[in-house]
Amino acid sequence: MSNLLTAAQVAELKGVLPRQVARWVASGRLRYEQKLEGKTGAYLFDPAAVDAFDPRAEAEAVKP
Repeated sequence: MSNLLTAAQVAELKGVLPRQVARWVASGRLRYEQKLEGKTGAYLFDPAAVDAFDPRAEAEAVKP
């Protein structure tokens, strides 16, 4: 899988800051494909999964 996206690229595609992508990962709303080594290793994402991810739909499902 050589065409993985970085968190910065995902953020640009979704119109958010990279920190928001990290929040989605931490909450389990967005799954990453690979994490690079090290304490601050970058998350890499499958483009198809990113395309399918709709943060608005996810947010609506979580509201009480």
